[in-house]
Amino acid sequence: MLRIVLSTALLLAIADLRAAWCDEPQRLDVLVVAPHSDDEAIGCTGVLLRAIAQQQRVGVVVVTAGDGFPRAAAAHAGKKPDELVAGDFVQLAALRQRHTLKAMERLGLEADDLMFLGFPDGGLATMYAAKDDEPYRQGYTGRSETYGVVVADYHRRVHRRAAPYVRASVLGDLMEILRARRPKEIYVTAATDTHSDHSAAYCFTRDAARAAGHRGPLWTFVVHGREPAAPPDRRVILTDAELKTKHTVLLGYQVGVSPVHDSLAETYTKPEERFWAAPLEEESPTGP
Repeated sequence: MLRIVLSTALLLAIADLRAAWCDEPQRLDVLVVAPHSDDEAIGCTGVLLRAIAQQQRVGVVVVTAGDGFPRAAAAHAGKKPDELVAGDFVQLAALRQRHTLKAMERLGLEADDLMFLGFPDGGLATMYAAKDDEPYRQGYTGRSETYGVVVADYHRRVHRRAAPYVRASVLGDLMEILRARRPKEIYVTAATDTHSDHSAAYCFTRDAARAAGHRGPLWTFVVHGREPAAPPDRRVILTDAELKTKHTVLLGYQVGVSPVHDSLAETYTKPEERFWAAPLEEESPTGP
């Protein structure tokens, strides 16, 4: 555990030095937008492995803090769900950040290309549909602005202050990242995904990509629910080595939340990753 903490701290220090030295961040070839820590690995491990092997620059944005899962918080805290307090959910958020930090380090991701936005787990759909008059309040933590535990949230790291839990904050952070990093292609959970955070992450990403003038493909994938009836527009068939790496990475997301996620790796280590192209041209407004 000490080795992991030191390695992460070193990577973050390097990231801060790079930010100070560079006039602007390096352009990304691939950007994955994950609603929660683990969605990036579930949907796109093969994509990330191949891009990194080809010496492409890849980035991952984790939109929520992962602090809205009572069963996981109870398992991590060793408590019954009705005994949980706000701090237990914050500690779950810290654990989930550590999961993604370790997983993306294993895949070879550069530390400054991993961004945690710190928005409320379970609140994205409500925020997308709401006006910006009053920030959303996360019921489990009581928080109403972005935060990070192991790593500071993106807005605080860039602007030295947190962002309120409102629609404009999510769009603003995503638009800023897309304009600064200019990814050639974007991956995000699909509009048809039955988890409300996942479908909302698609809507936020689509809107931000339009506003940022993104001209590359927007690829979508399904974690929860049925896949679209239409065949996928892109299929990444994993090699045996890639499949083994994906299984190992997903096992890491099970640490600390047993028995809640004990089947995560077995469920999501699939031999191929499937993607559907989403249109970026303007269409009738839709919500998550």
